[in-house]
Amino acid sequence: MPDAGESVKSPQVFVVDSQVFPCKAPVRRDVPQLQLLYLLLSVALLGVFIEAVCICHLYSRHTLISSNIPRVEYVKGKKDAFTSSAHDSNNILPEKNPKDDSKPAAFLQIDPAVTGGNGVLGWRTGSFSVFIKGMDLKNNSLYIQQDGYYYIFSKISHLENCIFFQHKVMLRTQSYSNKPIELMEGSRFLCVSEKPQSSGARGSSYLGGIFRLSEGDSVFVTVNNSSLVLHNINENFFGAFMV
Repeated sequence: MPDAGESVKSPQVFVVDSQVFPCKAPVRRDVPQLQLLYLLLSVALLGVFIEAVCICHLYSRHTLISSNIPRVEYVKGKKDAFTSSAHDSNNILPEKNPKDDSKPAAFLQIDPAVTGGNGVLGWRTGSFSVFIKGMDLKNNSLYIQQDGYYYIFSKISHLENCIFFQHKVMLRTQSYSNKPIELMEGSRFLCVSEKPQSSGARGSSYLGGIFRLSEGDSVFVTVNNSSLVLHNINENFFGAFMV
C-alpha cells in the first residue's frame, strides 16, 4: 500500500462529443444522369458540325456552277453579242452547231399524173408544203429508216353519188414476207340524189393511227376506184411522223 504521505493519482476520463466532428459525406448516386447529359451534348455538337460541312459543300458547288455559266457581253458600237466565260472574258468562244435531233417525218400531196388505175395513189414532192425527213419515197410508198412508233395519216376527197368508195392505208414488212397488210380502212356509200355525178356531191375520208414500224417497212395508200378521187392537192395528202 502507498504511504500516507503520498497522494493518490486518479485515472483521467475523457468524454468525446459525437456532434463536434462532421458527418461523413454521402456518396452521389447521379453518375448515370451526367453520362446521359454528356452524350446528348456530344450528339448536338456532332449535328452542328455536319450541318456546317453541308453548308460549305453547297456553297462551293454553287460557286463552281456559277463560274461555268457563260455570260453574254455586248461591245459598244457592235450589234452582235458574244459569250465569254468567267475565267477569260476576253476570248470569244466559237459558235456551237446545235445537234439536229429532229424525228423522221413526211407530208405528201397527191400527184394526179402518177395515180394509176391499180388503186395505189401517187404522191408529189415538189410542192411548197411537201417535205420528207428521215424517210424515203419509192414506188408511191414511204419507207421507214428508223425503228419506232409512227403516227400515219391520210385524207382523200372524192365524189360520191350512190357509189361505194373505199380508202385504205397498207403496210409491207419483212415480218410478213412483204405481203400487203391493211393498217386502216374507211368505206363510204351515200346516195345524195339522182343527179348526175358531175353535179358536185363530194365526200372525204380521213385515216390516222399510231403503229410500231421497223426499218425497211413501207406504207402506202390505195382506193378501190381512183377515178372518184378529186385531184386537188390541198385536199388529198398522206404522211407520217415518229412520236
